[in-house]
Amino acid sequence: MRLGTVIGRVTMTLQEPIYKGGRVLLVQPLGRADIAALSNAKLQTQTAPKLANVSTLVAYDQLGADIGHIVGFTEGAEATAPFTADAPVDAYIACIVDQIDYNPPKS
Repeated sequence: MRLGTVIGRVTMTLQEPIYKGGRVLLVQPLGRADIAALSNAKLQTQTAPKLANVSTLVAYDQLGADIGHIVGFTEGAEATAPFTADAPVDAYIACIVDQIDYNPPKS
């Protein structure tokens, strides 16, 4: 599982039936420096996130995450595990993060 910030929503005119009950969000993965900056901060703000030079991914969400939330997501075959049938999903939002306690080892 990796951490990321929800930076947007995807709107579809036609929806695959397996997506019923959820929505598709844009998630920007967080790096080590981003996680350190968020440690012990209030995470669930609704402010526009800062964009970085990393690839953004599209993730399926059933939890109700919104723009600005920090989420945990899985990718690949693990992202299809919550579905009972074949699902065209590359990333799945598995949790909404409330708090990050990051204490890197001392060099």
